[in-house]
Amino acid sequence: MASSRACFLTVALLLHVAASSIFISMATPIISSTTSSSTRCYKAIYSFGDSLADTGNDAYDDTRTLPSSQTLALNLPYGETYFHHPTGRWSDGRLIVDFIAEKMGLPLLKPYLGIKNGNIKDWNPTEGVNFAVAGATAVDSSFYLEKGIYNIATNYSLGVQLDLFMDLLPSICNSSSGCKEVLGSSLFLVGEIGGNDFNHPLFLYKSITEIRTYVPLVVNQISLAINKLINLGAKTLMVPGNFPLGCNFRFLIMYETADKSEYDEVGCLKWLNKFTQYYNKQLYAELNRLQGLQNQFQVLVVLLELQTVPMLCVVAIRG
Repeated sequence: MASSRACFLTVALLLHVAASSIFISMATPIISSTTSSSTRCYKAIYSFGDSLADTGNDAYDDTRTLPSSQTLALNLPYGETYFHHPTGRWSDGRLIVDFIAEKMGLPLLKPYLGIKNGNIKDWNPTEGVNFAVAGATAVDSSFYLEKGIYNIATNYSLGVQLDLFMDLLPSICNSSSGCKEVLGSSLFLVGEIGGNDFNHPLFLYKSITEIRTYVPLVVNQISLAINKLINLGAKTLMVPGNFPLGCNFRFLIMYETADKSEYDEVGCLKWLNKFTQYYNKQLYAELNRLQGLQNQFQVLVVLLELQTVPMLCVVAIRG
């Protein structure tokens, strides 16, 4: 394997390029990989998150009847520019996780639910897997149902995704030392996750004051997931923050106002982007706290200037 420092910087740079390119075209080839197996930074990738990372789990979910809003990615134009057919990705082409896998010389991640239900049969346990599900929240969906937020798209929260990972773990490694070796040479993408914890209540016009009270809960769930993965043997974790919600076209339509002072110089809602900054700062503070507890951590923070709001990304390496 390549040196951990070189891999560390490669992942951070790749995320910066890939995420910045979202606003250009996800169909544009960002990188190409000529990585050999002997020089790979990581032997596998394990991904958790929502639609920004879902490579098809939503399409293979046979536990429920999907609402029409959750089946859009099963039809064109989704998938038309690279795969030339829908794959369940919420993109016309590849996702950031796909570009990372390509750069690392690894196969594109297969969705766990497709593996679990037997529809995907060519999966190799050593190549990694994707647990991200479109619409997923960091906090369990039952919390929002109790709050009267009934538009939660799925119950595959971050905790549930971790449970699925634990179910799969015996297929990946069969001893504590073996797991530490395998997981220690893998890259873990923990997110983006948490955006839907705010999107769903915003779609119901819940007050930003109420939504701010959810931030500590979201950050705590992400923190618990990171700690669990570290204890299992993970050494490299990438934790993205949230995108600028005030630039989301749905919120621009829903919360449109004639008051021009509510918008910034590029036309995004300032109050929603201020909330995004608040959340990202809270996540950053918690990751710094974790660093203090795990004194063997080295943490690199990459601020991605997307529109007017920095998107927080932390790549943490232990060991």
